[in-house]
Amino acid sequence: MSREEPGMQGVYEYFPLERVIFGERIETALRRELDQLAANRVFVLASNTLSRQTDALARVKDVLGNRFAGVFDEMPAHSPRSALLKALEMAREAKPDLLVSLGGGSSIDGAKLLQVGLAENIASHRDFDAFHAQRGPDGQIFVPQIRDTGLRQIAIPTTLSGAEYTTTGGSVDDVAHKKDLYIARQLVPVAVILDPSISRLTTEWLWLSTGFRAVDHAVESICSPTANPFTDATCIHGLRLLQRSMRRTRKAPDDLDARLQSQMGTWLSTSGMGRGQHGASHGISYSLAAIADVPHGHCSCVLLPATMRFNAKVNAERQAIVSEALDRPGQPAADALLELLEELGLPRRLRDVGVKREQLEPIAKTVIATGQARFNPRPVREPSDVLEILESAW
Repeated sequence: MSREEPGMQGVYEYFPLERVIFGERIETALRRELDQLAANRVFVLASNTLSRQTDALARVKDVLGNRFAGVFDEMPAHSPRSALLKALEMAREAKPDLLVSLGGGSSIDGAKLLQVGLAENIASHRDFDAFHAQRGPDGQIFVPQIRDTGLRQIAIPTTLSGAEYTTTGGSVDDVAHKKDLYIARQLVPVAVILDPSISRLTTEWLWLSTGFRAVDHAVESICSPTANPFTDATCIHGLRLLQRSMRRTRKAPDDLDARLQSQMGTWLSTSGMGRGQHGASHGISYSLAAIADVPHGHCSCVLLPATMRFNAKVNAERQAIVSEALDRPGQPAADALLELLEELGLPRRLRDVGVKREQLEPIAKTVIATGQARFNPRPVREPSDVLEILESAW
């Protein structure tokens, strides 16, 4: 390379997420956001548990007052099409000018898919097919345009999935048993409210496992072929915040400062999502979720160490950065991640999360067919490459 040529090239895209409000109670932050956005009809997507077993939804409805236009609280994990069609029917009747999500990734992604469905008048299972990212005959991924009607979302996350920081919404096609991705700039929430007190309502396994999903975001961003100084800065620090704060939370669940540190770590760690090329841990997890019904967080628990082991021969220098951020310098990154999982009491093997051996081959074939692991640092071109990772994680 000549001195006239730069040593690095790339693009970092800023998404239209306008505000992240952290450390405030949801009542204070949400009221201010509603006034700033001049919202009059607000439709809420809330998790079933938060809606029916806690006062979280009641707190939100109290803030909304006469601006409350309805709620959908029956969204299962992975936001399946069948549930989205029910939510769309209710949302059309409500005629919202703003969406509020209260819960984890399924509620947040559900709100994103409501934006898609309302904009494109989706009314049947097959209508979704025209709008998700798909692989063409030439092997390239095509992302269809999605109309922007101006309808946006405020996200109040109660897990650490990081869905609130991305322009991508995931939904399971519960007929074809595959997970599809819908991508558009306007799908990222306009505002995110991080209230650590409400996270105490989240069960420990869900909080910590989605935290490991955020660890996965950070690690695969650091190890991405398109890593850049910005994502390095945010993801390395985010990874440090996450692993230290989650260890604290496991020992002291009521430590709200530790919970806020985890929320901040997720915010930083997700800065690379949708802006870089992520690897096989993310790529395989979509099919693992759709075929074996494994929760998002547990997908990362069982796949990330095995993926790092698979990639070690091609990106040892990058993996050393991961080990340092995990406070385990000199230790193989896969081993450091397994140690963290053990300390957090999270599963480490596919068989521990209910995956059956006969499901491995269909998972591997679906990963290759969708091309969702095509950017892994070590090439993943054949089902046998995916099976090598899956067998290592078995």
